[in-house]
Amino acid sequence: MQPAWGSVTRRDVVRKCLPFLAVLAVLAATSCKKHDPSEGDPATSTTVTSGEGDAGPTTVEAVDGGTPGKSPQLAALEFTTPIFSAMEWPPKDPEKAKEERSGVIRLGYLRRGTIIDVKSNVVKKGNCPEGWYELTTGGYVCGKYVTTDLNMKELQTAPHAPFADGGLPYQYGLNLTNGTPMYRRRPLKRERKDLEKGLAIGKTKKDQGPVQVSDDPDAPWYMKDNKGQRPQVKIDELRAGEQGGLVVFRMVRGFYLGLDKELSTPSGKFWRTTSGFLVPSDHVLVHKPTTELEGVKIGAPGEKRHLPLGWITNPEQWKYHLAEDGKAHRNDHVERFTVVQLTGKRQVVEDKAYWETDEGWWMREMDGTIAKPGPAPKGIAPDERWIDVNLTTQSLVAFEGDKPVYATLVSTGRSNKEDPSKDHKTVQGEFRVREKHVAATMEDDGAADGPYSIQDVPWIMYFEGSYALHGAFWHSKFGHERSHGCVNLHPVDARYLFGWVGPKLPGGWHGVKATKDNPGTRVIVHE
Repeated sequence: MQPAWGSVTRRDVVRKCLPFLAVLAVLAATSCKKHDPSEGDPATSTTVTSGEGDAGPTTVEAVDGGTPGKSPQLAALEFTTPIFSAMEWPPKDPEKAKEERSGVIRLGYLRRGTIIDVKSNVVKKGNCPEGWYELTTGGYVCGKYVTTDLNMKELQTAPHAPFADGGLPYQYGLNLTNGTPMYRRRPLKRERKDLEKGLAIGKTKKDQGPVQVSDDPDAPWYMKDNKGQRPQVKIDELRAGEQGGLVVFRMVRGFYLGLDKELSTPSGKFWRTTSGFLVPSDHVLVHKPTTELEGVKIGAPGEKRHLPLGWITNPEQWKYHLAEDGKAHRNDHVERFTVVQLTGKRQVVEDKAYWETDEGWWMREMDGTIAKPGPAPKGIAPDERWIDVNLTTQSLVAFEGDKPVYATLVSTGRSNKEDPSKDHKTVQGEFRVREKHVAATMEDDGAADGPYSIQDVPWIMYFEGSYALHGAFWHSKFGHERSHGCVNLHPVDARYLFGWVGPKLPGGWHGVKATKDNPGTRVIVHE
């Protein structure tokens, strides 16, 4: 699905892709199942017209006591703070829109806690009595979603800004237990004891007793014996709302969390998630990122490698020598994800194909893959950027005109011709990047292998419906089919491409939509 541009979950328009994208009602949503970014903002239903109560422009200093002579700044208050193309709300039905709202769109959004520069003038209108602020990067935000008080108490629990370096924008954690609660606030000790009863991960029998398994059909799903399988439970069933809303969500084992900060409290240790909720630390295994794969920047200073390129995609493989006796002989080991410069020469020995490397040894075809882009799409300008994804070779090559500039491995959707419910093959065709998100949640419960949820999937680039290019930190099967439909990239590669493709993401923004003036890069997917 796809990230929410408003604040409401749109699970009905979610689709298949990786293992998932969505929103907890108060989180922003996204998945390889998609949500509609044009809906969900309560402001779009306002009955106030743009001209009512128009007080005219004033200044940030006059309205909010800003510092004269210093560039005014705002902080975003909503998890998804929308940015519009004009000082109006986008119409739900553009064909019936009044003239002043015609053509108004969401350009993108800020994440809660983001501090961003604005221009001095503030325009108070009936459709936003708090005043419209113009960002120096372009676009307008309504004052109901932002504050000029950068020390406001509500901002203390806002997530930190995305990491400037490395492949991932945040830390991540794996949920270890079926039924782990996600709390809206810090629970009292007695509340936690009651709500985590029977959840034994991280607890001793003395503290908690054995894991409780119930045969009662009315027992909570996480108390039932799933015989080692992922519970067949719907995402809506996980939105618990227990204890008056204290428990926001009950997680399935294997769900991933975006982590902001670990807290030590009288009730124990908790991880505060990027969405602002609390999860008991003893139910979370913190992900340790590695950089085992990184694409080739073809043509970069000092980079001599070029197409054709190959990769070893299976662990502990061999370099081969093709002898005069007509047989292939093993020599030294070669590690997975080794990049090999190929000569282009291919030879079949005893019904097995081999590719010659520039070092003189041969790569067995079944041990790896090669970059094999298709022809450039029609109408490509000399320096126009575009991306080629080959489903057969599980490779990606980025081009500027006819010049390749980046090549790497991908993992696309798993295909299954025998069982349609397990067939997640990536869509083929010519597309354009429609929108980009630094990170957003992906979740779904429609797959045959059970529900999944990954908070803050990094570096998302949607190109068709809920299909996207994005980073994947939860597996390392690059070079093989793996996803629920999306094109998975190593996070380092995803981050690089995220900055390379259009639409351009203005500084401080968390998401952006392609427009005529800020178009998306072409993406070609083929076999």
